[in-house]
Amino acid sequence: MKTHIILNLEGTYYLSEVLPHDKPSYLEHFKEKQIYDQTLNIPFPYTEANADWWINYVTESTLKIGKPIHWAIRNSDGKLIGGIGLNDFEIGKSYKTELGYWLAKPFWNKGIMTNAVKAVTDLGLNEYGLIRITAHVFDFNIGSAKVLEKAGYSLEGILRKNYQKDGKIFDGKLYAIVKE
Repeated sequence: MKTHIILNLEGTYYLSEVLPHDKPSYLEHFKEKQIYDQTLNIPFPYTEANADWWINYVTESTLKIGKPIHWAIRNSDGKLIGGIGLNDFEIGKSYKTELGYWLAKPFWNKGIMTNAVKAVTDLGLNEYGLIRITAHVFDFNIGSAKVLEKAGYSLEGILRKNYQKDGKIFDGKLYAIVKE
């Protein structure tokens, strides 16, 4: 099945809609526990039911809003290698949102996510009418903090003892970009 390219990223990567045929890629990539360890909302182990729910949620959100707010990150072969999205907002009604993202481990440290964050941020600020986009990262997720900084986000604060996961409570960082 051919995907519709929504945004080209630098190199051979692009953003497109999330599709039902992405399910095997979700199941494959989310076997990597480190993705779970560095995100708040991706379950582990990741099941077929989780993938079905996500694909259905994204499809319904896009139909309801009329434009995508969650995208698949794909390589030149069209295979899903990551995801990025804007959470909890309505186009034309909300002035702010939160950015979330993940990338399959074999693609880390290649600049792909920085380019995706820049592209989605630009879309949010310039086409979706947003004024403020935030992103939360766990304090130990240095790679994600670097992605946001390279994409132009500023550290607004340390969120002390803000997250609870696997019986542990730990700090986070709040990043934001604001359209002046």
